Amino acid sequence: MNNRHALMTAIHRQFSGRIPYTYEARAEADAIFRRHLGLDDDTTVGAHFNCNFFSSFWSAIGGAPSMPERQARLRAAAAPGEQIDIWGCRRVLAETSTGARYYEMVAPPLAHVQSVADVERYDWPTVDEVVFPEVPPDFNLAAWKEDKVVLDMSFMAPFGVPWALLGMEKLMTDLALEPAIVEAVVAKVEAYTMGCLEVVLDRYPGAIDLIGCGDDYGTQLGLLLGKGMIDRYFMPSLARHLAYARKSGVLGYHHCCGAIFDIIPSFIDAGINVLNPIQTAAVGMDPARLKREFGSHLCFHGAIDIQHTLVTGTPDEVRAEVRSRIDTLGPAGYILAPSHTLQPDTPPENIVAMYEEVQAYPARLAADSM
Repeated sequence: MNNRHALMTAIHRQFSGRIPYTYEARAEADAIFRRHLGLDDDTTVGAHFNCNFFSSFWSAIGGAPSMPERQARLRAAAAPGEQIDIWGCRRVLAETSTGARYYEMVAPPLAHVQSVADVERYDWPTVDEVVFPEVPPDFNLAAWKEDKVVLDMSFMAPFGVPWALLGMEKLMTDLALEPAIVEAVVAKVEAYTMGCLEVVLDRYPGAIDLIGCGDDYGTQLGLLLGKGMIDRYFMPSLARHLAYARKSGVLGYHHCCGAIFDIIPSFIDAGINVLNPIQTAAVGMDPARLKREFGSHLCFHGAIDIQHTLVTGTPDEVRAEVRSRIDTLGPAGYILAPSHTLQPDTPPENIVAMYEEVQAYPARLAADSM
């Protein structure tokens, strides 16, 4: 069974005889794991554990959609150590207490807007600026995709980009007092992301298997804002993207952290097929409840607790959680992974325990059936 068959079987909520599992870590954590495992430069941690993986079509053809003129202009405008994305959002590198490094938002560019007219006057990126790469003449898509599943996270962000542009505080205030401003920003973002999605699915038929979104609506205790506001202002845009993708046979993937139980039905209605990262330590995110309520609609990707078990638990506790998650969220419709990107405070021996235990599942299943 190859990587594509294992992942797609789980995505379609079926069981192939083994549990697919993936690896994702911050660079600082990955370096720690590599040293612990004694890996050479040519062997990745994921390959060492025979992990499943999602692929990038752009990496395969040697180029991604870009906006050369805009990006050059923004690079020239950036201060030392600063990045400015195509939306004009500025980020600076920050280090967490565990040693992981992230780019954090500073100075939201639309924090000053007072009206829809202000939003309209902003320098919005357009699809006409985008240079879409050519596929090399000798590239055989069918042969390349034989063992690969392509997940593209580039073209949906109805909540994440608007809050980055406005700033979270202003977004929240405007939702209550000036919702037309938020609606205008969401519409401008969608005009670009939907336009790009249409071009990509038309220009590269069959290349993409899933399109994904990384908008986080949850905190540890509940939603960042009311379900009614999420459903009114952000879900319709998500649904329009996914409806268009479905015409090309492309499925929907969503990464959403936190206590999001109440909006999972909204994700399903919008067209999401795979939900990640399943933050089981957050309020209301009990795995058995998730499977019971939503297992007939969703493939779950994640759920091995990175807040407690993987960080402070013993290898035996990690193994027990792996077995519990498989028995609860799986075996059909489950892709095992940590409940977020692995961080540098994760003991390497716990990573070993997690992957060894999921690898042992087929043998455990066979033994149980005897």
